[in-house]
Amino acid sequence: MASWFGCKISYLKQAENGSIYKKSEQYLLNAESFTEAEARLQAALEESIPEYNLLTCAKSNISDIIFNEGAEAYYKCKLTYISQDEDSGKEKKVTENYLVAADTLAEASELLTEKMQGSVVEWELPMISKTNIVDIFPDEEQTSAKGKGKKGKKLSKSKEYES
Repeated sequence: MASWFGCKISYLKQAENGSIYKKSEQYLLNAESFTEAEARLQAALEESIPEYNLLTCAKSNISDIIFNEGAEAYYKCKLTYISQDEDSGKEKKVTENYLVAADTLAEASELLTEKMQGSVVEWELPMISKTNIVDIFPDEEQTSAKGKGKKGKKLSKSKEYES
């Protein structure tokens, strides 16, 4: 099962006035391993950012992503609900993190509420925060099911890492 990986890069960029400055960007993509995540990131950025330094590549705790075509930002929404352990019968608090593409904090809340409509558990939304994620690169199966990242690139699993 593929996991979401957050990758942060830095690179040199030229400003309109000709000066060069260092820029950092964060991307999210799903992959089977760290190696595949790095390879997919390289494939996604090779045309727009040919030379960069990979600062971090870490598994993300995102449970699901709500795509919204044309949204300007990504918001991380922390959703909590009470679940009952089947074995012991005890209640426990469960936390899930969703990433929502939206233009505003209020729109992110609305989109998550729409997604959770009809849910059988009572849930609450204790936190919503804007992220620094520039783009999301889902794998081929998710791209066809949910849409494309903001840059519109369709990425597939690297042939090099298929078994």
